[in-house]
Parts: sequence; C-alpha cells; structure tokens
Amino acid sequence: MDFFQNEIEEKSLQGLLMEVNRRCLTLVFHQLMELGVYPGQIPVLGRIVQKEGSSQKEIADFLHIKPPTVNVSITRLEKAGLVCRRQDEKDQRVSRIYMTDKGKDIIEQAMEKVRRNEQSLFENFNEAELCLMRRFLLQILDNIDGISDPMEKDHKKKEGVNACWD
Repeated sequence: MDFFQNEIEEKSLQGLLMEVNRRCLTLVFHQLMELGVYPGQIPVLGRIVQKEGSSQKEIADFLHIKPPTVNVSITRLEKAGLVCRRQDEKDQRVSRIYMTDKGKDIIEQAMEKVRRNEQSLFENFNEAELCLMRRFLLQILDNIDGISDPMEKDHKKKEGVNACWD
C-alpha cells in the first residue's frame, strides 16, 4: 500500500492531471462504444444536437474539419439509425441532418452516463472543495492560454510578413 501511495505522491501535478484526463477519456470511450457511438462521431453528433438541420458543410465549418470527413461520420451514423438526411426545402442540392428518435435516445443515455460519471468523480468532495477545484481548473486554463505556442508565433510572423506585401 505504501508503495502505491509513494508513487502517487511522486507524480507531478501535471502528470496527475494528464492521468485523470486519460482515465476519464478511456471510461467515456468505453461507455459510448457500448451505445454504438465512436469517438470521431461525438463532435458531429454534438453539433447536430446543438443545431438540428445543419448541412454537412455547416457541420464541417463549425468543427473545422473537411466535408468528406463529416460525410463519412454521417453515413455511419445514418447506417446506425442515429441520424437521417433530408433535402433542404429551398435548395434540393443541400441535405440537412436531423437526429432520429433512436439517436435522441442514445444521446439521452450518453448524457445520463456523463451525469453519473460526474457524481462518481466528485463523490466525497464537499461544496467548498468543489468550488476551489473549479477555480483552480479555470485558473489553469487561463494560464495555459497565457503560455506562448511557438507554432502560433511562427504563424503570426508569416501573417505579418504577408500583410506587408498585400
């Protein structure tokens, strides 16, 4: 028992955060797989739930992914009976994507799993501890935003050079 306690204490805070994230993602991955939803489909389903009747192009633009990638996900979701395509009433060239009753049921089951996971994750924490944890995590997110990304700097330099020549 002491061996494992020492191992946990020796991990850095960043390492612990990464381990919590990995374990949570693995748990959710397996739970969604039980429902017939695959990780790559989650953002697409999420967008359809948020804005039913979106076109594939609108979904792709919102998620910053290529339309063929969206098409593959929607085709698979359609075969699974979770979504359906309907022609746009004003423009027959455009397909609109809607949740089916089965899809809505799967989303509700998934959300129930998320609610239960959250209850389990934060069991035995009091309100003050949860409030502090939220504040700490938000501060960490702010701090991450303040860390400069070398790739972003390089991209901004190129934009600045191009702006001079336009």
